[in-house]
Amino acid sequence: MSSLNIINKDFRKCIIPKGLTITDPPYNIGYNYNSYNDNLEIKEYIELLSKIPTPCVIIHYPEETINILPKAIKIQCEEVVSWVYNNNIPKQSRLISWWGCKPDFSKAKQPYKNLEDKRIKKFIAKGESEGASVYDWWFKNQVKNVSKEKTEHPCQIPQDIIEKIILTTASKGDTIIDVFAGSGTTGIVANKLGYNSYLYEIDKNYCNIIKKRHKNQNIELF
Repeated sequence: MSSLNIINKDFRKCIIPKGLTITDPPYNIGYNYNSYNDNLEIKEYIELLSKIPTPCVIIHYPEETINILPKAIKIQCEEVVSWVYNNNIPKQSRLISWWGCKPDFSKAKQPYKNLEDKRIKKFIAKGESEGASVYDWWFKNQVKNVSKEKTEHPCQIPQDIIEKIILTTASKGDTIIDVFAGSGTTGIVANKLGYNSYLYEIDKNYCNIIKKRHKNQNIELF
């Protein structure tokens, strides 16, 4: 059974194992978090992001991905995917960027669009019935209050987004790391797919949310 390790500390004060980091950092937009100041000076914010262990996959708004992440992550960006969703505010997309690693889109599938297409019929006849490779844009609505996966955390990432990242990027035996764990979605998906994971979260209440989500799993809380 895969293990989930929850560390209730600032990741910058921890010795982090080698692995693949998948994280959705605070966006520095003045959000009212319990234990974190989400309104840092730009230099401070860049310094925080620069500590994210690499290789890494980072979910952020488009402008910050373009303007801030290259100043913080000192290795090459290998791939960018647009995550789009319906919302009642102007921002209806985020970027998912790969730094020091690269996804293989053929490892994650989506349903064929036209089952009557002759080429699709040939694929299915050959046993390739699981669907087509995912594209470089992903449509998935945010986690709504009525969603079955919704927790008390105010802004969690959909499990489907993290699953696509892990399926397309992780290699067998990788350890999955999230240094801004929030509600623990990265860990719950990693656990489901058979990967060991380390989640770092400074807010004790959020750590308790993660524990509740993983109540039947092999968990260590530090």
